[in-house]
Amino acid sequence: MADYIRSADPDGERVGEVLRDTYDQLLDGQNTGRWDWLTLRKTEKTHMGTLVEINLHREFDFDDGDKMDYRIAGIDVDCKFSQAIGGWEMPPESLGHLCLVVWASDDLARWEAGLIRVREHLLRPGGNRDAKRRLTDEGESRILWLYDKPALPENLLLHLGEEARERIFTASSGQRRINELFRSVTGRIIRRAVILTVAMQDDSLKRARDARLPKHLGSEGYLVLGHQEQDPLVAAALDLPVPRKGEFISIRVTPHHGEPCAGVAEINGTLWRVADPHDPPGVAPQLSRVSRRTAG
Repeated sequence: MADYIRSADPDGERVGEVLRDTYDQLLDGQNTGRWDWLTLRKTEKTHMGTLVEINLHREFDFDDGDKMDYRIAGIDVDCKFSQAIGGWEMPPESLGHLCLVVWASDDLARWEAGLIRVREHLLRPGGNRDAKRRLTDEGESRILWLYDKPALPENLLLHLGEEARERIFTASSGQRRINELFRSVTGRIIRRAVILTVAMQDDSLKRARDARLPKHLGSEGYLVLGHQEQDPLVAAALDLPVPRKGEFISIRVTPHHGEPCAGVAEINGTLWRVADPHDPPGVAPQLSRVSRRTAG
């Protein structure tokens, strides 16, 4: 079973993305402006486990289980999520079955997933009103962890400094908040959920694309790169992380006076490099865009 799951997700990237997306789904930043788990209501936090179960099911296209949540490689498997190791509540019907136990912490940017065969002697006595019981210390020690301390994709707004976060969220419009986000956070991937939370508008991603224009950050020397057209090539040439679909990265650039080399990008026939703090401000190059005509 462990080998089957690892073959589908060798480094845990898919599970990590599901957990990040589930946090973002609950926070619903576009409509609420929330970025911190602690701001969720108790009922919303309780719903996390159900969403993790559903979203893992959808991501890996597991079969429905006969008695448990999933059927993986022909075996019934239950799925339990907790915000802390040891917090899983095992129902009576899970006895004798394999359980996929998952925990995650947005504060620690960590998660784990493991497998345990639920046995009577591995469960604590008593239980809650639904007769669900937690694992004993011995039970926890029997968990076969699937990955070695995998990282949870970062909640950027949660881990951003208070001063920068204040600058971003006190800006007077969605476009200005996005501009300040890209000005304050450079050289790091900014996920779609962050853009939606900061702009809080239906056209949030357009605000992110517009941030690169000369009337916004372009006049301050900033490139704002996404996943389309020349952008990934420019990001790679500048030795930056390359955005995937829905992601952006911003960086202040300056002309490079010298021969082409690593960390230098050619844009519109001119060489550019990442600007140092002492480089004077300038205007960033405008990357060519494929024109898009509205269908008539």
